[in-house]
This record gives sequence, structure tokens and C-alpha cells, in this order.
Amino acid sequence: MKTSNWFSILLVGLVGCSTHTPDPLVGEDATATLNGQAWSGFSTAWKNTSDSCSLNTVNLTIQNKLAYPKARLLAPAYCAGYCGDQVLTFTRLPPAVGVYTLSMSQPCSVNPRQAGLSFVTLIGGDVLRDQYQPDVTQTSTIRITRYDAQGGEFEGTFAVTLVRDSRRQATSDAAETVYFQNGSFKTKVP
Repeated sequence: MKTSNWFSILLVGLVGCSTHTPDPLVGEDATATLNGQAWSGFSTAWKNTSDSCSLNTVNLTIQNKLAYPKARLLAPAYCAGYCGDQVLTFTRLPPAVGVYTLSMSQPCSVNPRQAGLSFVTLIGGDVLRDQYQPDVTQTSTIRITRYDAQGGEFEGTFAVTLVRDSRRQATSDAAETVYFQNGSFKTKVP
């Protein structure tokens, strides 16, 4: 009996002390290719009612948790398993079907057919590793193919090119340019 009690205590201790792993990638609602490799994530959309520039617009974030972040040229030597988050953010999207060009987030857009775009890599979910902004030499777009205001359904496609923000010190394995191609998302706006 004592042996089984010790075995149970050992088993509970091992399970309780196991390393944290990210949530399984079930139910992802956004996909793309990132620098030629498959990429997917979870999207979240919301309206910002406290900012007068954001009234009647929607923000969209796609968060990815991969064992090997594709925005890096090499896997970091100290990284085993979960290496961080990647967050692609679209700001001030008009809640209407159409094609919109993307630029850096601006205080108030003077062009209603333009929205903001950014991409960051994080460590631990909150420590900024690398930051990217739209490549001004390339045209980046998002196409809203469906927006149902009553049901809150919001979906579309995107193709974007971003360059690493050179004002920040580069990590040794940061890709200088990231290309998202054949991107698609489907989410709900609360």
C-alpha cells in the first residue's frame, strides 16, 4: 500500500511540475504563408469606442504560437519547444466589404481606404523581440470579403510585406523582411 501511495505522490508531482506548453492549435481561424512556410493563428477582432479616430472601424489581431517562429532565420540556440508569440495586427479597418491598402498605424487616417498594419515577435507573450512595419516599396492589402454587422462575422484575405524596424536593435536571427501571402481569416466582432 505504501508503494502505491508513493507512486501516486510521485505521479502527481511529475504532472504538477511539468513544463508549460502552449494551448494546442485547435480552432485556428487564420492561415497564410510566412516567408514561404505555412503559418496559422487565432484571430481576435474588436471595436475601439474610446478613440474618436477609430469610431466605425474594426481592429484585427492574429496571434501565432509556433515551436519554430517563421519570422526568424534560425531557431535560437536557447529555445526548446515554445519560443514565443508572433502578432500580426490590422488597425482601423472599415467594417465593409472592399480592398484596403495598409500602412503604418497613424493617429488619424485621412484616407478611408487605408488601415494600419504591424507585426511583432514576442518572448513570453509580453517582451518585445522584433518589430516590423509595412515595406513602403511594396503594396500591402487586406480584402474584407464578408462583414455581417448583426452576427458579427468578419472575414477576408491579406497579402503583406513588412520590414524589420531598424530603429530597434536586431536580434541575431531576425528576418529583415517578412512576406505574408495567401492570408485568410474568419472571426467574430463582439
